[in-house]
Amino acid sequence: MNEHQTDLPQSATDTAPGERRLTRRERRKLMEKARKRRKRRRRRRMRRVRAWRAVRSLRFWTRALAAFGVALMFVFWARFAYVYDIPDYAAAFLPPHVTAYITVKTWWFGPPVIDVGAYEPDFGAMTVSDPYDVLLQNMGSYATVLSHPRIVWARSS
Repeated sequence: MNEHQTDLPQSATDTAPGERRLTRRERRKLMEKARKRRKRRRRRRMRRVRAWRAVRSLRFWTRALAAFGVALMFVFWARFAYVYDIPDYAAAFLPPHVTAYITVKTWWFGPPVIDVGAYEPDFGAMTVSDPYDVLLQNMGSYATVLSHPRIVWARSS
Protein backbone atom coordinates (compact mmCIF):
# COMPACT_ATOMS: atom_id res chain seq x y z
CA MET A 1 0.00 0.00 0.00
CA ASN A 2 1.36 3.40 -0.92
CA GLU A 3 1.98 5.75 2.00
CA HIS A 4 -0.53 8.26 0.64
CA GLN A 5 -3.26 5.66 0.38
CA THR A 6 -5.35 4.70 3.33
CA ASP A 7 -7.38 1.62 3.98
CA LEU A 8 -10.41 3.76 4.81
CA PRO A 9 -13.48 4.07 2.62
CA GLN A 10 -13.75 7.57 1.21
CA SER A 11 -17.51 7.81 0.96
CA ALA A 12 -20.63 5.83 1.67
CA THR A 13 -20.60 4.47 -1.87
CA ASP A 14 -17.20 2.80 -1.25
CA THR A 15 -18.64 0.30 1.18
CA ALA A 16 -19.31 -3.15 -0.13
CA PRO A 17 -22.89 -4.44 -0.10
CA GLY A 18 -23.72 -6.06 3.20
CA GLU A 19 -21.06 -4.12 5.12
CA ARG A 20 -22.09 -1.79 7.81
CA ARG A 21 -21.22 1.86 7.36
CA LEU A 22 -18.62 3.31 9.78
CA THR A 23 -19.69 5.76 12.38
CA ARG A 24 -18.01 9.09 12.56
CA ARG A 25 -16.03 8.09 15.67
CA GLU A 26 -14.83 4.79 14.11
CA ARG A 27 -13.81 6.56 10.93
CA ARG A 28 -11.90 9.18 12.96
CA LYS A 29 -10.09 6.41 14.89
CA LEU A 30 -9.09 4.67 11.66
CA MET A 31 -7.95 7.95 10.16
CA GLU A 32 -5.92 8.74 13.29
CA LYS A 33 -4.32 5.29 13.13
CA ALA A 34 -3.37 5.79 9.48
CA ARG A 35 -2.03 9.27 10.25
CA LYS A 36 0.15 7.89 13.05
CA ARG A 37 1.46 5.17 10.73
CA ARG A 38 2.34 7.79 8.08
CA LYS A 39 4.00 9.95 10.74
CA ARG A 40 6.11 7.00 11.98
CA ARG A 41 7.18 6.17 8.44
CA ARG A 42 8.11 9.80 7.80
CA ARG A 43 10.13 9.98 11.03
CA ARG A 44 11.98 6.79 10.08
CA ARG A 45 12.68 8.15 6.61
CA MET A 46 13.92 11.46 8.07
CA ARG A 47 16.22 9.59 10.50
CA ARG A 48 17.67 7.62 7.58
CA VAL A 49 18.18 10.81 5.56
CA ARG A 50 19.87 12.57 8.51
CA ALA A 51 22.10 9.57 9.18
CA TRP A 52 23.13 9.38 5.52
CA ARG A 53 23.86 13.13 5.48
CA ALA A 54 26.00 12.75 8.61
CA VAL A 55 27.95 9.91 7.01
CA ARG A 56 28.46 11.94 3.82
CA SER A 57 29.56 14.97 5.83
CA LEU A 58 31.96 12.86 7.89
CA ARG A 59 33.43 11.35 4.72
CA PHE A 60 33.87 14.82 3.20
CA TRP A 61 35.62 16.28 6.24
CA THR A 62 37.83 13.22 6.64
CA ARG A 63 38.97 13.55 3.04
CA ALA A 64 39.39 17.32 3.39
CA LEU A 65 41.57 16.94 6.49
CA ALA A 66 43.62 14.21 4.84
CA ALA A 67 44.18 16.42 1.79
CA PHE A 68 45.14 19.32 4.06
CA GLY A 69 47.61 17.08 5.92
CA VAL A 70 49.18 15.93 2.67
CA ALA A 71 49.44 19.54 1.47
CA LEU A 72 51.06 20.53 4.77
CA MET A 73 53.61 17.71 4.48
CA PHE A 74 54.30 18.74 0.88
CA VAL A 75 54.91 22.36 1.92
CA PHE A 76 57.18 21.23 4.75
CA TRP A 77 59.17 19.02 2.40
CA ALA A 78 59.39 21.79 -0.19
CA ARG A 79 60.45 24.68 1.99
CA PHE A 80 61.50 23.60 5.51
CA ALA A 81 64.27 21.41 6.91
CA TYR A 82 64.79 19.77 10.28
CA VAL A 83 68.48 20.13 11.18
CA TYR A 84 69.88 17.95 13.96
CA ASP A 85 73.06 16.25 15.28
CA ILE A 86 74.93 19.55 15.27
CA PRO A 87 78.57 19.22 16.43
CA ASP A 88 79.75 21.45 19.29
CA TYR A 89 82.10 23.53 17.14
CA ALA A 90 79.20 24.32 14.75
CA ALA A 91 76.75 24.98 17.60
CA ALA A 92 78.94 27.89 18.67
CA PHE A 93 77.65 29.82 15.64
CA LEU A 94 74.00 29.21 16.59
CA PRO A 95 71.91 30.69 19.43
CA PRO A 96 72.93 29.23 22.80
CA HIS A 97 71.84 25.69 23.80
CA VAL A 98 70.23 24.82 20.43
CA THR A 99 70.53 21.09 19.69
CA ALA A 100 68.13 20.88 16.72
CA TYR A 101 65.92 23.27 14.78
CA ILE A 102 63.55 23.71 11.87
CA THR A 103 64.69 26.28 9.34
CA VAL A 104 63.46 27.77 6.10
CA LYS A 105 65.58 26.42 3.25
CA THR A 106 67.05 28.78 0.66
CA TRP A 107 66.13 26.24 -2.04
CA TRP A 108 62.95 24.34 -2.86
CA PHE A 109 62.35 20.59 -2.68
CA GLY A 110 65.58 19.52 -1.01
CA PRO A 111 65.91 17.01 1.82
CA PRO A 112 63.49 17.75 4.66
CA VAL A 113 65.83 16.26 7.28
CA ILE A 114 69.52 17.16 7.48
CA ASP A 115 71.86 15.23 9.75
CA VAL A 116 74.79 17.63 10.15
CA GLY A 117 76.88 14.93 11.84
CA ALA A 118 76.93 12.97 8.59
CA TYR A 119 78.88 15.80 6.92
CA GLU A 120 81.55 16.04 9.64
CA PRO A 121 85.16 15.76 8.45
CA ASP A 122 87.12 12.62 9.39
CA PHE A 123 89.44 13.91 12.09
CA GLY A 124 91.37 10.62 12.30
CA ALA A 125 92.67 10.78 8.72
CA MET A 126 93.74 14.43 8.64
CA THR A 127 94.37 17.44 10.77
CA VAL A 128 91.99 20.30 10.18
CA SER A 129 92.72 23.88 11.21
CA ASP A 130 89.06 25.01 11.04
CA PRO A 131 86.59 22.08 11.23
CA TYR A 132 83.60 24.44 10.76
CA ASP A 133 84.84 25.53 7.32
CA VAL A 134 85.45 21.90 6.30
CA LEU A 135 81.95 20.99 7.54
CA LEU A 136 80.40 23.77 5.45
CA GLN A 137 82.44 22.65 2.45
CA ASN A 138 81.28 19.03 2.91
CA MET A 139 77.64 20.17 3.16
CA GLY A 140 77.89 21.91 -0.21
CA SER A 141 74.68 23.70 -1.21
CA TYR A 142 73.03 22.65 2.07
CA ALA A 143 75.52 24.71 4.10
CA THR A 144 73.16 27.69 4.31
CA VAL A 145 70.90 25.85 6.78
CA LEU A 146 73.87 25.89 9.16
CA SER A 147 75.72 29.09 8.27
CA HIS A 148 72.67 31.39 7.82
CA PRO A 149 69.67 29.64 9.40
CA ARG A 150 66.25 31.26 9.49
CA ILE A 151 65.07 29.34 12.53
CA VAL A 152 61.34 28.69 12.80
CA TRP A 153 61.50 26.34 15.80
CA ALA A 154 64.41 25.26 17.98
CA ARG A 155 64.96 22.47 20.52
CA SER A 156 67.24 23.51 23.34
CA SER A 157 69.25 21.37 25.69
